[in-house]
Amino acid sequence: MNDQSHGESPQSPSRTERLIDAAREGDGEALGELLSSYRKYVVFLARTQLHQHMQGKADPSDVAQEVFMAAHGNIADFRGTSAEEFAAWLRGILTNTLAMHVRKFLGTQKRDPRLEQRLNQSLASATGFLQSQIAGDMTSPSQHFARNEAFLQLAGALESLPEDYRQVIVLRHIEGLPFAEVAKAMGRSVDSVEKLWVRGLAKLKTAMSEP
Repeated sequence: MNDQSHGESPQSPSRTERLIDAAREGDGEALGELLSSYRKYVVFLARTQLHQHMQGKADPSDVAQEVFMAAHGNIADFRGTSAEEFAAWLRGILTNTLAMHVRKFLGTQKRDPRLEQRLNQSLASATGFLQSQIAGDMTSPSQHFARNEAFLQLAGALESLPEDYRQVIVLRHIEGLPFAEVAKAMGRSVDSVEKLWVRGLAKLKTAMSEP
């Protein structure tokens, strides 16, 4: 498919929405392209939760692959039409996948609705952080597509950061820890994590400006 997003009218569906429509109609190529565009977003979300709940005892890329396999098998159940609804649907699958991994890590098979609720809230918080970093004035229909692209680009930029920079941003902005607790979690001084945080945000801004 050729990307015609820059020539779309405000009322026309975005590329993502066209891919969603095609995927729901059984177009495997469209679904593959759609999932590929959300890969770094799902990997980033998985990484934040694996660190928090399992001390990183699972590979976020493997978890994302499990999510996408489930999405392939259940795309007919997706009832949404927008990029936001598709992202929320993937988060729901990710919540279930992560809950299964956490239960396995803890050595229990019993389903825990409270765990799933905490995971879902935490994933929503991580998504909220991503959304908060995108220009708030991109609200018109014609800017909607660009906002979604920027949202996914930001997730990719976070994934591209060196581990220390990514971790300090996650601990500070997504887990909401004060710098003293961030320092304890990272085994550093408060002064060093504050400087690391400033450099991490600068690197994130640079990564977002790259083509």
